[in-house]
Amino acid sequence: MAENNSQQLQQRRHKLVESLPKLTQQRAATYRLNSDARALDRAGVKRQAPTDMARLGEDEVTADAAIRDAQLELRDIDAQLENAPRIGFGARFGRAVLNRRER
Repeated sequence: MAENNSQQLQQRRHKLVESLPKLTQQRAATYRLNSDARALDRAGVKRQAPTDMARLGEDEVTADAAIRDAQLELRDIDAQLENAPRIGFGARFGRAVLNRRER
């Protein structure tokens, strides 16, 4: 059972690691859009409606939160994997002996 849980954690970790580059690109894109819109707004160029400006800001915050959540989950998974019981030589040897006795 511990092996199964460990495998599930490893799979979840792999998916999170694979998602980080896309999340990073998404965060960079939302930052650029929001930053450009604010710079134009400060320069007096009103290209975005106030509701659009608010949405751009919210999108940036959401993208930051997504990366932070993924990083925190990765830390939690790493801690769980570090503390997970390991199947060492003794356990494998004991299991082999038990399997032989059952035959």
